[in-house]
Amino acid sequence: MPLLLLLLVLLVLLASPLKAQSLRAYGLHNPAVTQETIETTICVPGWTRGARPPSSYARRVKIALVRELEIPQDMLGDFELDHRIPLSLGGAPYEPANLELQPWDEAVEKDRKEACLARAVCAGRLALDEARRRIWSDWRSVGAGCD
Repeated sequence: MPLLLLLLVLLVLLASPLKAQSLRAYGLHNPAVTQETIETTICVPGWTRGARPPSSYARRVKIALVRELEIPQDMLGDFELDHRIPLSLGGAPYEPANLELQPWDEAVEKDRKEACLARAVCAGRLALDEARRRIWSDWRSVGAGCD
């Protein structure tokens, strides 16, 4: 039953798309990353390593979310702590509203789409705010040649 509750929560979140301006208002962006700064931030190879929270922080948040969603503690390993707006698109590293549990079986697919969107942004084929809006509203169908 708790897994069903988690799926329900995820569906509600996915059904409430926000505009790029709203994402900024909710603090879901790293303020250092803007369209004007991408060449010195997210488009620099390895940049996200320095933006990533330490594993100790991620583990604390993950445990808190598991408890909040009443998921059995022994299922902790079934999920990764995911940034809804990924660090590769300038997502806020520590903002709780930008962090969620993601089943591992979805993580590889979402990571592939995040990387595709980041490449499109860095190549100038897609605006940063548009990439953020797409990944937030429905990462499963982000478009821009990433589906």
